[in-house]
Amino acid sequence: LAGLQVDGLSTRSLPAENEASAVLGPPAVPNFETKIGADENGTNGVYDAVPAPIVENEMVVLPEDDDKEKHVGGFLGGFVWLVVNWPVVLLILVPLLAFIIMGSVGIPPYPAFIEGNRARNSLGAQQFDAYTAARDDWLEADSGTRPAGSLFADVGSEENQEFPPFTQETFSQSINIWFESTSGTILSDENVASQLRILNGFQEIVGKFCMRKSATTEECHPPASIFQATNTDTSAGLISSLNAANDVQKDRWKNYLGAKVNYDSGSGSWTKARLRIGGPLPGFKNVTHDADEQSKIYEAEYKGPGFTGLPTRDGWIRKMNDFVDEEAKTNPDLKVRYASGPMIGPVFFSALLADALLSIGALFAVGIIIWVQVGSVLLSVAAMFEIVISFVLALSTWRLVGNESFTFIQVLVIFIILGIGADDVFVFMDAWKQSRAQKKSISGSLRTRLQWTWARAFSAMLVTTSTTIGALCLTSIIDVPSIATFGTFAAIVVFWNFFFCVVWFPNVVIVHDMYMVRGCNDGCCARRVCGCCCQVCAKNWGLEEEGGQPADRAGSKEDMRALERFFKYTLHDFITNNTYRYILFGVFGVIALIGVSLAATQVNLTDKSLTESFLKESSDIQQMFNLLLGNSQAFQATSDGRKRAGHVSYGINQKNPIDRTGTYALGEGDQIGVPVFREGADLNSELFQNHLVETCDKIRTLSSVALRVADKTPESICFMSDFKTYRNAMGLPFPTAPTTLVSDLNSWRGDRCTLPGCYKNQAGTGVANTDRNYDRNTGFLTDGDKITFAFVSGNLSIPFLEQELSVIEPEYDEWRALGEEQNKDGFEPFAITDRTDWIMLMHTLINGVVSGVPIAISVALLVLVVATGNFWVSLFATFTIIGVMASFFITFVATKGKLGYYECMFLQITVGMSVDYVVHLAHSYNVSPRHTNAEKMQDSLGEMGISVFSGAITTLAASGLLFGCQFNVFFQYGSFIFFVILWSIIWAMLFFPALMIQFGPNGRSGDIPPIRYLHRVMCMGMEEGHEAPKAGHPVQVVPPDSVNVVSVKEADNA
Repeated sequence: LAGLQVDGLSTRSLPAENEASAVLGPPAVPNFETKIGADENGTNGVYDAVPAPIVENEMVVLPEDDDKEKHVGGFLGGFVWLVVNWPVVLLILVPLLAFIIMGSVGIPPYPAFIEGNRARNSLGAQQFDAYTAARDDWLEADSGTRPAGSLFADVGSEENQEFPPFTQETFSQSINIWFESTSGTILSDENVASQLRILNGFQEIVGKFCMRKSATTEECHPPASIFQATNTDTSAGLISSLNAANDVQKDRWKNYLGAKVNYDSGSGSWTKARLRIGGPLPGFKNVTHDADEQSKIYEAEYKGPGFTGLPTRDGWIRKMNDFVDEEAKTNPDLKVRYASGPMIGPVFFSALLADALLSIGALFAVGIIIWVQVGSVLLSVAAMFEIVISFVLALSTWRLVGNESFTFIQVLVIFIILGIGADDVFVFMDAWKQSRAQKKSISGSLRTRLQWTWARAFSAMLVTTSTTIGALCLTSIIDVPSIATFGTFAAIVVFWNFFFCVVWFPNVVIVHDMYMVRGCNDGCCARRVCGCCCQVCAKNWGLEEEGGQPADRAGSKEDMRALERFFKYTLHDFITNNTYRYILFGVFGVIALIGVSLAATQVNLTDKSLTESFLKESSDIQQMFNLLLGNSQAFQATSDGRKRAGHVSYGINQKNPIDRTGTYALGEGDQIGVPVFREGADLNSELFQNHLVETCDKIRTLSSVALRVADKTPESICFMSDFKTYRNAMGLPFPTAPTTLVSDLNSWRGDRCTLPGCYKNQAGTGVANTDRNYDRNTGFLTDGDKITFAFVSGNLSIPFLEQELSVIEPEYDEWRALGEEQNKDGFEPFAITDRTDWIMLMHTLINGVVSGVPIAISVALLVLVVATGNFWVSLFATFTIIGVMASFFITFVATKGKLGYYECMFLQITVGMSVDYVVHLAHSYNVSPRHTNAEKMQDSLGEMGISVFSGAITTLAASGLLFGCQFNVFFQYGSFIFFVILWSIIWAMLFFPALMIQFGPNGRSGDIPPIRYLHRVMCMGMEEGHEAPKAGHPVQVVPPDSVNVVSVKEADNA
């Protein structure tokens, strides 16, 4: 043992007769190779080496009392002294300082409209945002300058007109009703009769608020429906009308019948109707007069005040629900959904309230599990308090670093910190309970117990906190602000939780032990807290020792808790068995290979809808939202209906299209920036006029452009082409003079004519309004008499709801090629489509997943290397994390998961969620003083197994409750956390121990000397509860009856 280092102690001053023996003076001491005793496992042992003062011959020292308390100095010593002597002060002071910070800084407001859910920095995203901003400027300017006679001008002129009450339709209040036949026979006699009864019943419910046929009668207009359109109310009459319909009628009637109706047989699944709500209300001029006040009167009929008001007990919503339920009893084939814009609020928040109750239930579940595990109401309440205050304090920190608001997505961080916070509490409390089983020098007083507990728990929590924060912070590189800020904010919450757990929670433990546990011994607890006997007090407050005395156990198997025994002995023995261990390698190897294969071949990253659904697709409320917003395949847009478009833009800087100075990505509204216009671009010139007409002609040749139903001509929308046609019809020259171009365009827009090329949005011109949203798809901005921005468009043939990248990217590529082709004559246009933002977002998310997850794993490896100082331990832990990720994809594919916005966002933090358990075990393995792989892993499972298992159960319980949520984000988030944690605990408790027992390092194998030296400098002696002696002090070997017995190999390893 010459030269042996034990916790920084040198034995080089001991004379050795040989390398395996030493004689330390009278009385004679047995040779080290002689069997002098056995430890609890029955192995040969030697005596613990303990520090001793140098004596005369540097050989013989007096035995040191092992029961003597040993205290560390420095920060840990001072902190422990403060906690033990002033726990109540710190218990109050730390939260008080947190409340002062929160009160002075505040928390950022929750914005009414959230941005930040799309890519911002790619060139395509910048061009899309610049075009959108310039187009919106055109629409705003156009609404104020549109000549009299346009359709919008006519509507605006109604502001000062007066109408009799209830003779106008209030479209914002009118109720849309959708009927679905589950058998596909929507026009059967029974279903037609049911639809008519429901429409009449709803008409009676709204009563006086229906739209009247005239000012002199109270007779209501019938609902707009297929029955009104065909003027028939029988199944046979409807089918006959459909058979006789021409193409234009068929196309128009799809608004009532759905997209898949068979006009020959009348088969189909859907019809739609609109219950007309009348206006203006008495005392108002028209439907636009003081619209907000009128809306409040309408909405009082079915909901409480405010947007979040819930349905009233006797309001329209409840009455209509009851009517539909009664009809369903007689005709179960017919499903009915109905909604209006103002009805979204109460229905939406009814579902949100139900999910909020489940979320609160998750909080209570975590609190109960912590209570059961730590055995104390006080400690469990304190644990929940530190979790909640960490989240709130993180909000203040978020504002302090300059963020103006927080998002709904960031609220979900509370479910991350529930698991992490509970895990940290378990680590600390398990160490605290295990400290009672240590030798007297540690378990003899609160001070020594706390310094031993704090040192061990601090190092374990520091490693997991560092790896988690590192993985979470990596989301900040993603070019989607809401995802980037989600991970960063989560990292801040994790940091504050760590701070409270190591600074504040120890005070709660000491207060609990001093006033709740030890107080029972003198009757204090019984008198002042429980009002009953000490035994009841001990049971209620977590005292495990009979009679209230602190434990001083020897750490034998019998004195361990059941779960500790299971992990240290039963599970360890199972994994140590060679046969079982090899089976584990085979099973987990197959799982990993399957997971990697599925991740590479089966995970679809591209076919989620542009707007992620709020609720589960199976939810009736979500289906109602889809129908109301036009996002349902049941009423897919027809040829002249809802379309997406491609656009060619002129005048905006092609390479630097937008200035985002002063914008905030998570702010309210559309803070997308200001378009940067090209200097010197002459968009008035005759050359440009001809160039723009040429661009419009080429748009008509694109394969992606839709054709009109009536004449099969391409649906191009180009103001310059129409302007040219108009001037030719008028016998005027084209191109027009640059100096008069703007005034000529305004004259064209204001001319009420019936000639070809007349302005599309004219009223009473006789020109069919075949191009919906003409102003939104073509127009121009001016600065005085100069055009600064112009754009032309074409409606796209791909269905409005299609978002599959393999389908829509060729469309986008075709338009980009057109923009590049027209990049001539010095005009530098660029082309985009309405799906460009989705394409850019998906590419960003895909790249983030493909690159972000490997980077996060690499960061975890780096942190583990620094934390453990051992390359092999870090590498094997990283292999386990990779296995967790691969296994998660098996679950994801098995549940038919497809990656969209939320899924990609959650994947960014999966590594951060999966590292904790294996890192705890790896760290504990690395600091174990025992020699063999199996023994070190046994220590790790015995010390940390119960902590990581309890942490996993807590997180699984909290996330499992989210499965019952209707909101898609809660459900997806809960399922992600649940399966990541499930796979994490399985891999950590089975595969990692097997891997370490088989291949793990022993002795100094894999150690990185500089890092290990740094560890010794920073942490020497902390866990043992004594000050580290200087190198060179001799080691005393004392008789067996006064020392613990450890194996020769353990001593050699130490």
